[in-house]
Amino acid sequence: MKKQHGPIVKLLIFIIRIFVRKPKIVNYNKEFEKKAIFIANHSAISGPLFLALYLPSFFVPWGTYEMTEKFKKRWRYLYHHIYRDVIGANRFVSFVLSTFFASISKMLYKGAQLIPTYPDARFLSTLRTSEAFLNIDIPILIFPEDFVDGFKVILEKYLQGFVGLSSYYFQQTGIDLPIYPISFHKKKRVISIGKPEYVEKLSNQGYSKIEIANHFMDLTNQLYFEAEDGSYKEKLSEQE
Repeated sequence: MKKQHGPIVKLLIFIIRIFVRKPKIVNYNKEFEKKAIFIANHSAISGPLFLALYLPSFFVPWGTYEMTEKFKKRWRYLYHHIYRDVIGANRFVSFVLSTFFASISKMLYKGAQLIPTYPDARFLSTLRTSEAFLNIDIPILIFPEDFVDGFKVILEKYLQGFVGLSSYYFQQTGIDLPIYPISFHKKKRVISIGKPEYVEKLSNQGYSKIEIANHFMDLTNQLYFEAEDGSYKEKLSEQE
């Protein structure tokens, strides 16, 4: 485990930054807690890229386990699920993009120290690996959006994995992790980072796990709306 990206990922980030203009960063926090969870909207395929490039904190991301397996399984997942079903690209475009990203993804994810997530009992390994990173003060970035019906501009459902991670870490350490909601507005080119809230605190107020997930989804949507209408400018001025 390293507190920095691998050399290939570092080089790739440097190169891409030359061609991808930095978005405006709207950060409602003076600084981040070292042990923390970041949750963000996916914004189709733009969110992970822009956060990897410009989020003002080092992090280790969660990612679906299919993208950490052998080439054929990575290709099939990208082609059938992401590009054909979710994004709706045609066969040719799906084939080209799937072949390209399946070829480089394992190398990139290894450099980014991506933590694979599972839909079964193996999820415990996700929690344990995440705990190990958190213990050495490396935040975890999670995209909780349920995109089975496609990516949404306005989020409609958050999966509860990040709530489970927070509860698990609290059970292991007694630490109620700060969870920072993040929104990337592609059209406005704005990354908004909200103030943290806490799962155990919300749970003690009577929120269920589903309600907690929905609460953070609403916070993320609110950040998106503020970027949409520019009202973040007024909120920032109020904090100064």
